[in-house]
Amino acid sequence: MRKPALGARLAQTPLGGWWGPWGVLAAVLFVSAGAWGWEQYRRSAQNALPVYGVVEEFTLIERSGQPFSRAELKGRVWIVNFFFSNCTEVCPRTMPEMARLQTALADEAAVRLVSITVDPEHDTPAVLAEFAGRFDAQPGRWHFLTGGQSAIYDLSLNSFHLAVEQMPEGQHRHSGDAFLHDSHFVLVDGNGQIRGYYDPFDAEALAQLLQDARSLTKWNF
Repeated sequence: MRKPALGARLAQTPLGGWWGPWGVLAAVLFVSAGAWGWEQYRRSAQNALPVYGVVEEFTLIERSGQPFSRAELKGRVWIVNFFFSNCTEVCPRTMPEMARLQTALADEAAVRLVSITVDPEHDTPAVLAEFAGRFDAQPGRWHFLTGGQSAIYDLSLNSFHLAVEQMPEGQHRHSGDAFLHDSHFVLVDGNGQIRGYYDPFDAEALAQLLQDARSLTKWNF
């Protein structure tokens, strides 16, 4: 006598009814519940960081001489700071911290560093290329941007909410620096949303920045 098919044999067992249509349904529900749970976890973890605003679209010039827009950073996690190459007070302390971030995040392919000059008249692409070389800034990973002063100041003040000012002639501080600018590092997600501000002179804040940047790389934008 020919043996009944596997499905028929399962139906003849005490658990056969469960392994039939109801079993398939249960398996589908189980997988769906798992997917839903992961999505909720993903959203809760992603939303654990506040949103301080959105960086508006911009187009500046990279040290390579090529145009560089916010679209270049779509889907990337980026860390931003403002600086100028002739700075004698703040920047000599903050730029080495950016370099350390580059090293610490070397294994995070989705992270970019972005340094924007507040002295674009002096900081041409050629000047920025030389300046970037001092910190072993990797092309494609750490971008140095210049452009029109009004566009940069608008970006700093109205998108990043960071103060910036060119000092009038004769009113430079004792250091002789002609520009005032906020030194905070800014964390931005792949949708251009600002997710945090970090004091570059605070070791705990920089450690938190590393943790937050890595957490954002785990989510798709």
